[in-house]
Order: sequence, then structure tokens, then C-alpha cells
Amino acid sequence: MEFNCTDPQIQPAFINFSLPDLDTLVLRKFQPGNNYQILIDTFSLVYGYNAQYVVSNDTTTVFVIDGTHGIKAGYDWQLFIPTKNRIIFISDILSEKKTGTCGSGIFSMDKFGCTCLNNVFSFKKDNQLINFSTSDPAGNYIFIR
Repeated sequence: MEFNCTDPQIQPAFINFSLPDLDTLVLRKFQPGNNYQILIDTFSLVYGYNAQYVVSNDTTTVFVIDGTHGIKAGYDWQLFIPTKNRIIFISDILSEKKTGTCGSGIFSMDKFGCTCLNNVFSFKKDNQLINFSTSDPAGNYIFIR
């Protein structure tokens, strides 16, 4: 059985922000290519509730843990930091569109192992093009200062 591979989440990584600054973030999902005019969904990312924060030196990375929400290709996004009254605009996420196959052989109904991830190549942050390194498998991060 053939299926579409999953687009990975792109994690915001905040440089020189305090944890209280990031306690709650608001993520808005928009139809792409419409200058943020057609809102699809809005949700809050709350530290310790639906988001995991990992602090390393001066950088706090936010991981959405519910499996459904999170910055992915196919949409434009606004990330609002209420404590700073700041909006980061994320658009034009370019990723590959691979397909995978599974379900062959004796255990064809078994869905275990039927996963694959697309690579993300680039995006625009505040209208500036950012390219991901294809040689760095460590993750896809949006660095915010």
C-alpha cells in the first residue's frame, strides 16, 4: 500500500528569551499564499501542557507534543509571543513530497513500520528566505532572536 510521507514539524528555537517570556505562545495557521488573510486555526502552546521546552545554553526550543499541531509545510504561520507583543511570520515552507510503501507480504495489515518523513528545504521567516542544510539531520529549527 502506498501512502504520503509525513511533513516534520519545524521547531521554534528562541535565543536569549527567558522561560517566563515563552510561557504561552499563540500559533496561527493560514491558507498559504493569501497574505495571512484566510485563518484556518489558532492554538496556544503552553509550557508544560501541550508543549515541551528544552533549554540549552541561551536557546529554548519549543516542541509541540500533541502530534497534531505544529509548524509544518502546506500552510503559512504566525507565531505570536504575547509577553513581547511580537509576531513572527513563517511562509513558503518548501518540502519534498515523497511516498512510501508498506503492507506487503504475510503481515500486510500490520501498519508498524509504515512511516517516512519528508525533508524540509527552506522557508521564509519575516519574508527572509532561510535554507535548511540537507547534511544536518539534527532537526528543522526557526531561530528567533
